[in-house]
Amino acid sequence: MKRPDFDSFRAVFLECLVQLTNLDPLVSAAIKWSEVGNLEVRRQLLEVVIAKLQACCGLRFEVNHRLLKLEGPVESVIIQAYHELNTIYLVEKINNKIRGISTSTEM
Repeated sequence: MKRPDFDSFRAVFLECLVQLTNLDPLVSAAIKWSEVGNLEVRRQLLEVVIAKLQACCGLRFEVNHRLLKLEGPVESVIIQAYHELNTIYLVEKINNKIRGISTSTEM
């Protein structure tokens, strides 16, 4: 389990967004989240991001209605999703510590 830094997470998210929607990479973070597509398109995008994170870092977050319906630009969704990923990472670190499982980076 390895947590990506924010810039890496943001790059993965935007890469997935551009591949799925063919948006211009230079404006993709600034457009409104609601303009990315309907709920199913946004869910699909989040699932692709999760799959990439799972493959490279062993981490995932859950797609929830709050993320799907978030108001504001894509950048806000990136920040919220990263916050959720960090929360899950910290909970897993705490759980591993309680269980006595050593990880490569100590808390």
